[in-house]
Amino acid sequence: MQVKNLYFSDASTIPVRWLLISLTLVTLYFQTTLADPFNSPKLWLLIIFASWVAGYIISFKHLLSSSLVFRRLASIVTAFIIFLLISTLLTDNLYVAFIGETQRRNGFLQYLALSIMMIASALFFRSTNIKKLFQITYLIAFISAFYALLQTTGNDFISWVNPYNSIIGTLGNPNFAAAVMAIMGVIIFSSVFTSGQKILVKSTLVLLAFSLLYLIYKSDALQGLLAYGLGVGIFLTVILWSRNKALGLAATFIGALIALTSVLGILQVGPLQRYLYKPSVSLRGHYWDAGFEMWISQPFFGIGVDRYGAYFKEFRDPSYPLTYGFEITSTNAHNTFIQFFATSGMFVGLTYILLNMYILQRAIKGIKNFSGNKKVYLIGLLSAWVAFHAQSLVSIDNIGIAIWGWIIGGSIVGLSVSNIEETEKSYTPSKSSITTPKLLQSLTSGAFALLALVLVSSLYASETNSYKSSAQVDLQDANLRSFYKELQLKVINSPLVDPSYTLFAAYNLIESGFVDEGLVAIENVSLNDPRNITALNFLAFVYEQLGDFPKSITYREKIANLDPWGATNYLALGKSYKQLGNLSKSQEMLYKIISFANGNPIAELATKELRS
Repeated sequence: MQVKNLYFSDASTIPVRWLLISLTLVTLYFQTTLADPFNSPKLWLLIIFASWVAGYIISFKHLLSSSLVFRRLASIVTAFIIFLLISTLLTDNLYVAFIGETQRRNGFLQYLALSIMMIASALFFRSTNIKKLFQITYLIAFISAFYALLQTTGNDFISWVNPYNSIIGTLGNPNFAAAVMAIMGVIIFSSVFTSGQKILVKSTLVLLAFSLLYLIYKSDALQGLLAYGLGVGIFLTVILWSRNKALGLAATFIGALIALTSVLGILQVGPLQRYLYKPSVSLRGHYWDAGFEMWISQPFFGIGVDRYGAYFKEFRDPSYPLTYGFEITSTNAHNTFIQFFATSGMFVGLTYILLNMYILQRAIKGIKNFSGNKKVYLIGLLSAWVAFHAQSLVSIDNIGIAIWGWIIGGSIVGLSVSNIEETEKSYTPSKSSITTPKLLQSLTSGAFALLALVLVSSLYASETNSYKSSAQVDLQDANLRSFYKELQLKVINSPLVDPSYTLFAAYNLIESGFVDEGLVAIENVSLNDPRNITALNFLAFVYEQLGDFPKSITYREKIANLDPWGATNYLALGKSYKQLGNLSKSQEMLYKIISFANGNPIAELATKELRS
């Protein structure tokens, strides 16, 4: 028995430390010397830590097979990853499919890493160590709150180019910052209800929880407030149900009434509409509709992993560009479930739903069976997990937020196992086998982490090169002009460079007089990704400036196929036809614009520019 306890003691301590370290760094880390200071470094850290943690899953594989609970979780997660990999390999742009869209990074590698984190959390978190997850949340929340306070008081030590509210936290956006503070706030609020804590500790936690709520309010991010309120409401309702059914029933009724009134207010109905409705609600409706249409067009495997942005203009409603602008686009459905169905298809979408249903089922079973602090911890994690999903219904699967949802989800499954002995009964290691998992872990973790570091080093090089290429130089100086050219070419020639970084480096070349080199780079991007509207726009514009209207027409016709409601493109196309003396085609473009944009200023401009 001593050998047995030693084995599972190792399993429940060392890998947990790595999970907590990864949660801390992925949430808090950013790097200002990168083209994308937030999402890219978080993805790299996530990949590296998941690679290392994977070694623990393999070396403690007996834990995975010792319980039906873990086998079911592993089966669902494996099915999710297999279907996602199939969709990835069928995607028309493998870079985006694996690495993710620019400023998003929601590709296959992110979800593979998150899946590893979830399984590890389920295997290694138990009632004996779950308190560590709560404690690290206190630390992350304190740092996040302190930095948000600096930002909202105008004392940020970094001069961000920020068009949003000043509170962007360590995630780069007020909505994301508020969402992660809401998740942490719910966890901290729930921990106040655990027994055995000193008054001073509880008072500090209450202060921290309300500080997060205040900062969410200051961020002006409605989704953060709603997620916080929903999570706290779920926690209090479940706690009341467990202590008094009558109080629980009353809390459920009141909570349902508040939720219904809030939803109606968001939809511009009822007394709360003046407080809860925002124009972004209507905007998200357009994103969701487009995502649904994408899924209908490719129901089985989707349009391509994280390729929402490449198809949005084709599937957006005609009223969207008339309301928000013809060049405004979106690279995400702003709903994780719709995003999965649209970009990866029904198999991925359904397995993701199944995965979350299983986590919910384990939470409910555990809450029914447990008592004391163990029950409070599980209810707190469930409430925070609900808060995570509340924001995921209206927002993007940001990496700094997603890691919380996946680790909490795995922790719920692990904590729901009634006791450690339940997972040990089918396996008792011998003394000689104790060293084997440790050796296996070191070898597998080292091998996986080395591969991850090789990948990350290439991605890091392209990010830093792109950041350096934005340097301002005096192009009148021949030496500096040559230096500037080399900076752009270094970006273009970087291995695993993001296509958008290539495009802007190529456009920098053109603007600085290196037209041929820039055009070659843009045409290569367009050749590799025919749906890249940015590349097509660059090519059309440059050839218009060069007076090569036949070529510009070729590219603008391709844009028209991808953006059937792009009135500005039709106007430019009509002007090119007019330059070539093809007045009938020029008039055709005018009539096309008037057909869906009559009354819009673009129609008046087109009439003036294209009338025979």
